[in-house]
Amino acid sequence: MNILLFYLTIFSAVLILESFLEVLNLRRASSVKTVPVFFKNHISEDNFIKSAEYTLFKGKFKLISNLYEAAVLLYFIFSGLFGKIEVFLQGLSLHPYITGIFFIYIVMFILSAFMMPFGIYSEFVIEKKFGFSNMTVRLYIIDMLKGILLGVLLSFPLLLALFWFMDKTGAFWWIYAFLFTAVFEIAINILYPVLIAPLFNKFEKLDDTELEKKLFSLARRLKFAVNGIFKMDGSKRSRHSNAYFTGFGRMRRIVLFDTLLTSLDSDELEAVLAHEIGHNKKHHLIKGIILSLFILLAGFYIISLLAGFSPLFAEFGFEGPSYYGILVLVMLYSHPFTFLLTPFFNSLSRKHEYEADSFAVHAVGSRENMKNALLKLGRENLSNLVPHKLYSFYHYSHPALNERLSAIDNIVLDTVK
Repeated sequence: MNILLFYLTIFSAVLILESFLEVLNLRRASSVKTVPVFFKNHISEDNFIKSAEYTLFKGKFKLISNLYEAAVLLYFIFSGLFGKIEVFLQGLSLHPYITGIFFIYIVMFILSAFMMPFGIYSEFVIEKKFGFSNMTVRLYIIDMLKGILLGVLLSFPLLLALFWFMDKTGAFWWIYAFLFTAVFEIAINILYPVLIAPLFNKFEKLDDTELEKKLFSLARRLKFAVNGIFKMDGSKRSRHSNAYFTGFGRMRRIVLFDTLLTSLDSDELEAVLAHEIGHNKKHHLIKGIILSLFILLAGFYIISLLAGFSPLFAEFGFEGPSYYGILVLVMLYSHPFTFLLTPFFNSLSRKHEYEADSFAVHAVGSRENMKNALLKLGRENLSNLVPHKLYSFYHYSHPALNERLSAIDNIVLDTVK
């Protein structure tokens, strides 16, 4: 069977499936007209209507943007774009590694340029319309330029090393490349909170000393070593709220969005912090890292099998096999073959959320604090209260709000586990 025809068949099937799921979710959101019984005492009619409108607006936009992105990716193939970029770069007589890096940069720049109007519309139309975005044009441009510069600074040495391993270390180059990439990614994760994140946001110690004492007391009681609890100025871009912990060992830090601090009371914030600590205590981060490294290793092995397969490159418009060519093909066109992994990873993530919720409830000795925090965040973030089950199974990394609250209700309080 023709390679390109086979790929287009899989590509189309996955696109149809994902579009079908999106339509199911849109129909579900538009068909429920009143607040579900489960939320009657917690969510107002106006808030429910607004959340449905937000879901519909975003869903329709996503449906269109997914189809548009698919068309762009197909255009890259049928226009002969990859071959044209190769001919242009080969005419510059650069070092082969530099040629490969520039090829990847040019392709990603073109794709970003095609998709940029959708990013702008999402930020300045949809998010503004529903009162979430505080983004200014100036900040948007600054963020974009910082992101490009940071991306180049980080990817250039990584790509250079990958090309060297592919070129110089023989048939088992993929093992060396995996080991280098794994160390590189872990180093970035360690440096992220102290060197990278501050480039985009301001991190300050909590100005509420009583809250700070309460949260540090919880961390000590749960034997969770933490370098600090910081407030992040997320509100300068968005009203959406979040909290996370980052770093390893004694360099761990808890980050609370300033929007979260204004939304929740101290007991609810304590429950949220306990939830984040729960992820650590249940070893979710380590499990996630191990799983991602396994997938990275498998990915490099597959790349090693395909790197010299000439018919594949010819079908996608390349002049011939190349290191940069196979990396681009994997980055842009592997989704149809990995889409079945999405619900698996999301199911695992939802399991971890349930476990962290349970840990938090036991840690603070109350179901209500966690439930109230989730309800407030659901209201303020206009969460979809009635997602279609197939859609949430495929796309949701966190349980639907009603499922999450029901699970908390079923927790039997005793001691911290």
